[in-house]
Amino acid sequence: MNAQRSGFFAAVIMAGFAANLVLGGCGSPAGGNPAVNEAPVSVVAALSKKHADPKLKTYTFPDGHISFAYPASWTVRTVLPPAGIPGVEAIVTDDAGNDLLSLGNGFTSGCAGGPVSRRVLDQAAVPGMTAPDGTEPVFGFAAESYGNGNDVAYVMGLTDPRSLEEGEHVASWCNLVPTGNGGLSTRVVFTDPGFRNGGVARAWMATEQYVQLKALLVSLTYA
Repeated sequence: MNAQRSGFFAAVIMAGFAANLVLGGCGSPAGGNPAVNEAPVSVVAALSKKHADPKLKTYTFPDGHISFAYPASWTVRTVLPPAGIPGVEAIVTDDAGNDLLSLGNGFTSGCAGGPVSRRVLDQAAVPGMTAPDGTEPVFGFAAESYGNGNDVAYVMGLTDPRSLEEGEHVASWCNLVPTGNGGLSTRVVFTDPGFRNGGVARAWMATEQYVQLKALLVSLTYA
């Protein structure tokens, strides 16, 4: 198993930075995602229908404002930044000890990034989250390509609706959404490049892990 990850606070809020670590287990073919079941989409979809809804727990950030529901077999650990730096990071880990998702709360930095070509694979409303200016952040899963289009990064988390604009020369993904207590960043932890191709990415969308991660992100609530 490989659950290593780079320092979150050292790389916080860099656009498109979600494609550099490990999601899921070990031993996948080179360039693949260890968590992805590479069976045909129709087969994976049929299997996913058999999964029972897991029992859920609730995690609430220390200041009491932001909460989310997650499978009871997973764990959440809290990491504080170096002294003098605001924010708290919650890292969600599966029952095998693999880091799946990072959520950072209380940041004041913004996003920076260049133009990309984007293909949106999935999106959904997040009814429990509303930015101070009234904007409603959304859940998204997308593929972005840079330069000559051969380098593809997969991003998944909450974002401003503008980060789900499809097409060429659009602004790169921003994983920071403003909140009343400073801001929330969310990133699912992928390998690089994450998936060998779009078909493998779509197959993963039919698995239990994808369904659970999406449900967790959509459950985010600000009180």
